[in-house]
Amino acid sequence: MKQRRLELKLQVLAASISIAATTFIAPYVSANAENSDLANSEENQLAQAADSCRRVFPPEGAYVHSQPTVYGSVIGSIAGGRYVMIESGGINDWVPISIPLKGYIFTGYLTSCAPAPPPPPNCRQVVATNGVYVYQQPLAKSAIVGVIASGRYVLIENQSSNGWVPISIPLKGYVLANYLSECS
Repeated sequence: MKQRRLELKLQVLAASISIAATTFIAPYVSANAENSDLANSEENQLAQAADSCRRVFPPEGAYVHSQPTVYGSVIGSIAGGRYVMIESGGINDWVPISIPLKGYIFTGYLTSCAPAPPPPPNCRQVVATNGVYVYQQPLAKSAIVGVIASGRYVLIENQSSNGWVPISIPLKGYVLANYLSECS
């Protein structure tokens, strides 16, 4: 019993650190500190004109990693709505980008460069003030997979069942439906 309490305390501590990191490490910072306004830059126009153009979908932005995995160090972040130029040679669900910086970005955070479409019908936004826990199973006693900060977007797999919704992005697991709202 003491072992389980210690494990739960460690999970809560890890979740708290995760919330703090996602809240205070600004994903809104431009990837190019020297030229934070990419709207009229040559690189941005090139990215928009090419077939390899993609736009960062989540309004809160997305991190660029040094390797095609969440374990690769974070090189920087790109604000939501900004353009990136993808390169060939993606690995799993990660694609290399060259503009505005070189690195890898998760393909689930990219969309077409065409005008932004409305959010997909399975998009939901976390509205819980302190974020929401993601559980391995639709049970409060289930193992915690991670935490998603307030305001972040998730993609749901199905409608809720007994108050729980299965999600696939940014983590795979279950969240309580009353902590989500429609994406705007």
